[in-house]
Amino acid sequence: MPSTRRVLRTEDSRRTELLGTIASNSLPIVGVAFLDWSAAALLFLYWFELGVDSVWALVRAVFAGRPPTIETGTLLIGPLAERQFALSIPRTDLRVYLTTVLALPVTVLVLAGVWVFTGALLIGPLPEPSTETVSGVLLATVGIFVLTGVTTVRNYFYNGAYRKHNSTTAFRGLLPRMVTVFFGGILTLTLITAATEGPEAELGSLDPTVVGLPMVLMVVCFKFTSDLLGVYSDRLAVYFKSYDQDYGWQTAPSKARSIDETLAEASERLRPVRWGRVIGGPLRFPHHPGSVFLCAIGLLVAVLFAIGGAWDIVAVIVVTSVSIPVLLLCLDQLLRYGAIEYRIDADNGTLMAYDHLFGTALWRIESWEEQRLRVEKTPLDSLFGTETVTIEHAEGEYILPHLSDAAPVVAVFDRQPERSEQILPGRASLFG
Repeated sequence: MPSTRRVLRTEDSRRTELLGTIASNSLPIVGVAFLDWSAAALLFLYWFELGVDSVWALVRAVFAGRPPTIETGTLLIGPLAERQFALSIPRTDLRVYLTTVLALPVTVLVLAGVWVFTGALLIGPLPEPSTETVSGVLLATVGIFVLTGVTTVRNYFYNGAYRKHNSTTAFRGLLPRMVTVFFGGILTLTLITAATEGPEAELGSLDPTVVGLPMVLMVVCFKFTSDLLGVYSDRLAVYFKSYDQDYGWQTAPSKARSIDETLAEASERLRPVRWGRVIGGPLRFPHHPGSVFLCAIGLLVAVLFAIGGAWDIVAVIVVTSVSIPVLLLCLDQLLRYGAIEYRIDADNGTLMAYDHLFGTALWRIESWEEQRLRVEKTPLDSLFGTETVTIEHAEGEYILPHLSDAAPVVAVFDRQPERSEQILPGRASLFG
């Protein structure tokens, strides 16, 4: 049963969001009723409002309190996602996850692309508005920016909603607004076209001022109704069991991992051999199709130049198309294992992986959690004289690659491991 405090905060957040929605949607009504705004002014305002919503959605994503959901096997960014490294904001409990910052430029490009495309589609066909109209729309946009900011600070930060979101769910509500602006804009353009010269009207002849006041207010009401439905969207939980009150149609993000880093006595500490922490990466080529694809594209381009007899260019392309994926895989291996240390408490049957670079425990396993134990030799192990240990458990497996001596790890578990001399070169080295 939800606590009284949580219910009060939910109602406070809803009230704040409702007031912000009413205030922001009152601005276009004022513009239409008292400033003689045309349909074109509404489209400009709603397009700017979409940009405002995107900016504040990015702010929410940056400070989301839960780690982003990223597969740990992903090249380069996967090791960082596994470590869940975050920068703390002084004097607050806010944190900024490193993986969020790395993925943010792509998100910004996508949102900017959608915003520009929407503007080109909805604003492009319209004639240039008057200076008074532009000034009024920009002033209203500033007001919407402030109102959205106040709502975000009050609900997301002060009421602690950021603790329940990651960088993906923080964008909840932005997609419906995009859809609303898009279809509302299409509806408005249709009305303008019909009122100008009918369905045969050319884009250059469109006149937004011919649309009457009732039609313009209809567009405003359409936008207002859509925003109100967004405020009360959590009530859909009554009708749809799969709908989550806090996250909409999205899956609830997992909380930040918490691992007990204390050991009664770390009698042994092991690390992969130095070269194994770097050049073990190319063995994982088959597990990164993107690297294989990049290499294959480069070799295909080299074949095309070879047909023309440009052998110098062929040599450069071949070397580049092979070396870049190899270097990326080596860097990925370095991020995964460069600073890792396996701490062993054999007396109590505990094994923990700790990363010194980020100062965090990656995983911890007790002897009774182990379901299968294997000691193997990869081709690289044969070269280095090392062994790779695989520990299977209920949720997956932990792989400890290129250990100079696997005996201390095996001693943690009450069984003799399975042993094999060779495994496939493409065997993955994952954390679980």
